Parts: sequence; C-alpha cells; structure tokens
Amino acid sequence: MNSGFNYSFTIPYTRWIIPLFVILTGCASVKKIAVENDVTRLLKQSEIFSNQFTGFSLYDIESNEFVAGYNSTLKFTPASNTKLLTWYVTAKTFSDSLPALVYDISDSIIHTGTLGDPTFLYQPFKSQPTFDILQRAKKVVIHWPKDELAPYGPGWAWDDYVYDFQSQLSWWPIYGNAVRIQKMQDSLSITPGFFEDYVEVLKQERPGELVAREKNFNVFRAYLESDTSSFERVIPFEYSQELLLQLLQDTLKLSVEISETGFNPTDTLSAQRKDTVLARMLKPSDNFLADHLLLMTAKWNGYEDVKSFIRQTKITWLSNLTDMVWVDGSGLSRYNLISPIDQIRLLKKCHDEMGWDRVTALLPTGGEGTLESLYLTGEDEAPYLFAKTGTLSNNHNLSGFLITRSGKRMIFSFMNNHYIQPTDKVKAEMESFLLDVRNAY
Repeated sequence: MNSGFNYSFTIPYTRWIIPLFVILTGCASVKKIAVENDVTRLLKQSEIFSNQFTGFSLYDIESNEFVAGYNSTLKFTPASNTKLLTWYVTAKTFSDSLPALVYDISDSIIHTGTLGDPTFLYQPFKSQPTFDILQRAKKVVIHWPKDELAPYGPGWAWDDYVYDFQSQLSWWPIYGNAVRIQKMQDSLSITPGFFEDYVEVLKQERPGELVAREKNFNVFRAYLESDTSSFERVIPFEYSQELLLQLLQDTLKLSVEISETGFNPTDTLSAQRKDTVLARMLKPSDNFLADHLLLMTAKWNGYEDVKSFIRQTKITWLSNLTDMVWVDGSGLSRYNLISPIDQIRLLKKCHDEMGWDRVTALLPTGGEGTLESLYLTGEDEAPYLFAKTGTLSNNHNLSGFLITRSGKRMIFSFMNNHYIQPTDKVKAEMESFLLDVRNAY
C-alpha cells in the first residue's frame, strides 16, 4: 500500500466523488459527517498512522465549528507544541516589548532585580539595551530572589545536559547560558571569551557525541572527525551565581555584586520587541527562550514559581480547555499532556485575540524554521500552512492554521505519539494527508 495519502484522490477517484460533492453542496451537518468519516477512514488505512497513537482535529473558522476529529479528545505528549501555551500567556501578559530588568540608579550605582530575560547577550539578538545601561554605571548590584530556581524543568532528561536544546534555567540568563564555539577558515572564536581556557577542540574520531562537558564542571570538548575549515558547536554551561558575576565583570569591565536584600525599583527597562522574541521562539523552536519566557511571565504576574502560575492560568485564561498536564515552557518534558481538540481551542484564542495576520506571521510556514523542507509552494503561490511542530524521540506533532484550495481558513492539530519508524516518514505521511485535506475542503 502506498505510504502517502495522495492515492485517496486518484486510485480509486470515485471514492471521493460522492463525499466531496456532499461537502461542497450539502448542509452543514452532512458536510461535517462526510469530512469526519473520510478523515477517519484515511487515518485508519495508513500503514504509518494505524501503527501508532494518532490524533487529529479540524476546525472551520468561518462556520465556527469542529468539522473532523479522530482521537481528538485523548491526551498526547505535545513536545514543542507546548510552546503554543507559552506563546499565548506571554502575548497576553506583556505589551509591545518585554521587560529586561527593574532598576534604580543612585550615585552611578545601578541596583537591579532579576526578571529572567533570556535575550541578554544571547547571540540572535543584536540590540542589547541591558548591556548598554549597565555599562554606563560604576557598579552593579543585583538583588537576587529568595526562591531557588532548579536548573532543569520537571521531566527533562538528565543526560541531555550537554546539548544546546537544554541550557539551564536561571534568574539572570547570560549568553544563552551556553558556550558557542565557531571556526571559520583559520579563525577560532569562543563566546563568551571567558571560557577560552576551558574549551578543547580535538581533531580525532569522536568517542561519542560531537560535544562533551564534565557533568558538574565547565570543562568542554568539541570533536572534529576530520579537519574542517568551518564548524559550530553550542554547549550549555553549568550555571552558578559565581559564574554569573565572573561573566558580567569580564564583559562589563566593572564591579558587580549580588545582594540577598530587597530594594524598591523606580524604573523598568524594556528589552526586545515582544513579537520578535516570540517569532524566534516559535520558528526555530527555541527551548531556552520558551522556558525563560514562561518564567518571566509567571514572575511578572506576581508568581515566584511557574507551577503556581500554570495552576491559576488553567482556571482563568485557559478555562475553556479541558484538564491537561502542563509543566514547562518548551515541551522538553514528557510530563506535558494535551489533546488535539484543546490545541485548537488554544489556537482559536490566539486567533481571536491577536488576529489572523499576526498569528500567521509568528508561526513557521512551509520552507521556514522547523518546516524548512516541508509544505513548500510554487513561486507564485502564497503559503497555505502556518504551524508549530513538536518533536521528541518517537513523537511528532503539528498544530496551526491551514488555508484550503477553496480559500477556507482552518485550524488543525495533528498529533503522533509512540511510533518506532523514522520521524521523516511520519512527517511525509502527515504532509500528504494535510495536502489532501487542503485539496478536498
């Protein structure tokens, strides 16, 4: 059997003539039955989807109704689809820009509190208002929160500490909480430069992964299996207050100290534009940004911990969603659980409160971000899919917005868990199915 779904419209072609005719000409209730029946049949006939845990839900924005569902109320591991929750609460909390820090200036000494802003000296963000204002001071005093912050979220894999997708959490992030090792031709650069004496580049066959770090120490190794003119490795560092002070003093070239006492800030410094950061979180699926944005959002709303904020948000802003398990901002945790139908309810809230143009601008589209090689269009054809991926080993999901051939605007959630075949095969099957939905509706 063909592993894709394109055959459903061609072999045999008559299979879709009657349902499609009904969809285009019948009453709303008949349309819904026809679409749901054909969606269910197609998913069950697939060699891919019939051998894993698959859920799907489809919503028509214009008619304001769910038109198809398959396991749509069951709970799935969302992976980075969790970032849709982080997107919503961040967008709802902050105005046009994100706060970088709260502060007070007295006698050229800046007293500042921590907000968890992840953009500070983080490579994707060239504008650095926090650096600019701190550098003008003679001394910086950071007033640290009393509550301790665990370096990793609940349910994160302990042995992923060396990978760039799992940098540690901190109240004052710096440089993305990671060391960036780059080689261009004969030039080797290490950012931040403070770590130059702690990084070893080895031109030899790797014993395991391309990067390594001592588990509790900042000693790094980057392996090159062959001599190469260019490469890049990003390795999270072991965060501590002591390391933060060293990095700040090395970068700012001034005295920095940490105080455990409180203070009364008189001003707030804005950092980056909110939508710039959200687009960066959603399109390349930046875990570091996502988890710190959730931390910032909780703190800005008066909560010292994410767990309490999530608990309250579920009964206020997200009260129309059914019970779900939500524990982090990025989706790194396998504790997260949500249904396809609730993903659509969430996306509808984003659409209703932000508008079509804004939500589709922030999400990846075909050929972009995590959809780089998928859902491509011709030169003169406008994008038709705007969606967030979510991938962990044996899990891949896609939730977002779809424009059909007839011009209808749809919201969909397509969730796939517990498969053992390569993820690329699942992605290809999902693309074929969604193309068929686009062409038929």
